[in-house]
Parts: sequence; structure tokens; C-alpha cells
Amino acid sequence: MSCVVAIEGFRLLHQFVVKEMTILFEGEDCQHFHFNCPADLITTPRDWNTIRYMQKHNGLDLIDDSYIPYEVLSYILNRIGHLKIFTAGHHAAQFLTSHLPSTNVVDMCQAYNFKYPLTLEESHCFIKHPARYCTLSKAKTLRTALQIYFVND
Repeated sequence: MSCVVAIEGFRLLHQFVVKEMTILFEGEDCQHFHFNCPADLITTPRDWNTIRYMQKHNGLDLIDDSYIPYEVLSYILNRIGHLKIFTAGHHAAQFLTSHLPSTNVVDMCQAYNFKYPLTLEESHCFIKHPARYCTLSKAKTLRTALQIYFVND
């Protein structure tokens, strides 16, 4: 069994902060999450430059705490730890591997030379932001790419 996981967040000096995550399971099952900021987050002045830049471009707000508590993220990841996880990008794969060290995490960028198209399908994920930075749009694109790669293998 496998799933597709797309992650969007902020790469800060000391950690990667996930703000949005989508999990697409085999079939049509989907889980989509928006997370609060970690309670123990420590930021540097340089981090705030990154945060402002990312908020302007991806529409995710680091400070907005109207979502799921960040501490639930580990629980969610542990629930999919027995599955083979397909993701795209070094930061996403590294984040998942650090939280799930015994899980088979496949970075599609490395394994299949995958690159996201310049334009992604719009998805309604309850946050107004560009599809390029929406994990629901990214996960759907990854699932389609996986289907193509497996048909061609």
C-alpha cells in the first residue's frame, strides 16, 4: 500500500515548518490539513525575511493559529508510517524521513526526475493561494505523474 504526500511550509534556519499537508491514499481517499505555528518556534531576524517572502508568494501565514495544533502532525505522520510514501522535493522527503526513519519515502524528483508543471490544476483547499503552492493541487499532480510512470515502467 502507498500514498502521496505533498507538503508546503517555511524553511527556516533551524527547522522546516509545515503549514499545509495533503495525503492522497490509493483510490479516492484524501486527507488535507492546515497547521498552526509550532508553540516552541524560535525565529531569527533572517527567518522573518524568509517568512515575509513566503507569505507574499505562497499565501500561507506562519502566525495564523486558526488551524490544527502543530503537535498533531507527528500523530498524523505516524498513522501513515506503514505505507510507502511518494513525495516530491528534497525538503519534503527529508522532513518525512526525519519523522518516519523506517518508512520507505520516495522522492519522485530523485527517483523519476519529476518536475512540477508551471501551472497546476486549481483545487479548493479553503485557503486562497496560488495552485502552485497548494498541497492539494500538488498531490493530485503527483498522483497523476505516478500513474503515468507506473504505466510506462
